[in-house]
Amino acid sequence: MTGKRMAAAIVAAFVVDQVLQGVLHGFVLAKDYAPFYGTLLRAQTGGSWQMLFLPVAHLSFTIAFVWMYSRMNLRGGVLSQGITLGVLAWLLGQVPIWLQWWAEQPWPDSIVPKQLGLELVASLVFGLIIAAIGARRIIPA
Repeated sequence: MTGKRMAAAIVAAFVVDQVLQGVLHGFVLAKDYAPFYGTLLRAQTGGSWQMLFLPVAHLSFTIAFVWMYSRMNLRGGVLSQGITLGVLAWLLGQVPIWLQWWAEQPWPDSIVPKQLGLELVASLVFGLIIAAIGARRIIPA
């Protein structure tokens, strides 16, 4: 993958990821999160300076997965590669985080399965974007 395609994949995947995270956690799960504002969740109470770490965390995750994708030898077309990368991103990123939080925090049993399901969809989109931009183009002979 060229440097330009790598940069384009990072920018596109990061922007789409930020939009999806805003929709999922700011709107779709807002009612589920309401009882936790001000205790477990800082965002709806005016936030704090630590909220700046959210985009930094997502950007580092995105950079890492674009770099990994550029070095992986995935078989199949863009769709297959994107789904594989998305599932891998979900398994390495989202599943451990949400399961750890579920084990450590007083999240109700109804929230974490929703978070994991929605994060799977977001991770698949994430993987598809990276694969669509970064896929190795096969030039016919």
